[in-house]
Amino acid sequence: MKSAVPHYIAKIEGHGSLEIDFTENTAELNVHEGERLFEDILVGRNYTDGVFIPQRICGVCPTAHCMATIKALEYAFGVEPSETTRNFRKLMLAGQMLQSHALHLFFLVLPDYLKVDSALSLAESDPEKFKLALDLKNVGDKIVEVVGGRPVHPITPMVGGFSKLPGVKEMEKLKDDLELSLDNGGKVIDLFAGFKYPTLEKDNEFLSIQADSKYGFYGGLMASTSGEVFEIKDYREHIDEIVKPYSTAKFGRHHKRSFMVGALARVNLHQGYLNPLTQDAIVKNDIKFPNGNSYLNNLAQAVEILHFLEEGVKLIDHILDEGISDYKQDVKPVEGDGVGAVEAPRGTLYYTYKVDRKGTISYCDIITPTVQNLSNIESDAEDVLKNSKSLTTEKRRKLLDMLVRAYDPCITCSVH
Repeated sequence: MKSAVPHYIAKIEGHGSLEIDFTENTAELNVHEGERLFEDILVGRNYTDGVFIPQRICGVCPTAHCMATIKALEYAFGVEPSETTRNFRKLMLAGQMLQSHALHLFFLVLPDYLKVDSALSLAESDPEKFKLALDLKNVGDKIVEVVGGRPVHPITPMVGGFSKLPGVKEMEKLKDDLELSLDNGGKVIDLFAGFKYPTLEKDNEFLSIQADSKYGFYGGLMASTSGEVFEIKDYREHIDEIVKPYSTAKFGRHHKRSFMVGALARVNLHQGYLNPLTQDAIVKNDIKFPNGNSYLNNLAQAVEILHFLEEGVKLIDHILDEGISDYKQDVKPVEGDGVGAVEAPRGTLYYTYKVDRKGTISYCDIITPTVQNLSNIESDAEDVLKNSKSLTTEKRRKLLDMLVRAYDPCITCSVH
């Protein structure tokens, strides 16, 4: 029968619980945090606030919110950023991936697989792995701080470019740091490829940004494993949100079906564009993608850590070859609307802004990755329950906890 008390899920970002019926094998994902109404807060404000305020939706992935807002406003104003600007933005997003993936994998996921209570226990039992986590988080922080002015809630990005950028020596030092971290990226893949993940055979649909001959994360089209491709600006024609009475977050659907976004979606769709050392590590560890097992989002994040370390080195090379120039332009507001999207660590993040000729925001729409994943988490949870009837209730709850954690949900983003 249904749990009389919600089963709260530990080691996730925010507060959520599963209401589980072990007899009927059903699960409801309850989000308990209050709605924060950022979309309404932004209406009536100057467009410059539209870059910095939404970053406060999340302390884990503020850079992704920053980049998506800027893209939406640039489309609204008809502003075309320079190649230098785009490369610096991509570098910041690479740093964002490293920051978030390292925190999630080592501090929230790893205790389950090493059977320790927490990452603090890991610091005592396996200090080498604990140091690996800190080193990777540190290099991600450095990227965002060097380019964005500080590691959390960056301050230099702006519509049309940056207010300030680092010099050549700072970029050369950052490249050295990234190159020294490549070996650590390989160790993460080796570590997470060695775990035995719970089995979940399900025909999941995956969506992510698709770029021409590249691993998509900054711009392009939207692609699905169903074969569908659509323009980012048309996302509202393909993705809807529904309200459920037990949740303060909306639940996203793709053509009224659940789907998954995030690292596993990106790797499943674009594994052929992963960087060379990452490809070698996949072969070395006999990792097989595409794979529909949602638990393997953890492994996909490990794969992305090395990929984005390599990507950071490549981007710095491009920046240094081009020279650090043309990174700022004067922007004059015009009446218009624009849609921006980037791949955040947890999946595709969409923003729509409408602005008047004075640059005042009249409309804002945001769909976060966790909102898109919530329906699929529930669907996966019910599959886990149906396929684990022979296990004890305690073991079934453990499998559900590990499933929800694998999605790396950001509850505070979901109630934006």
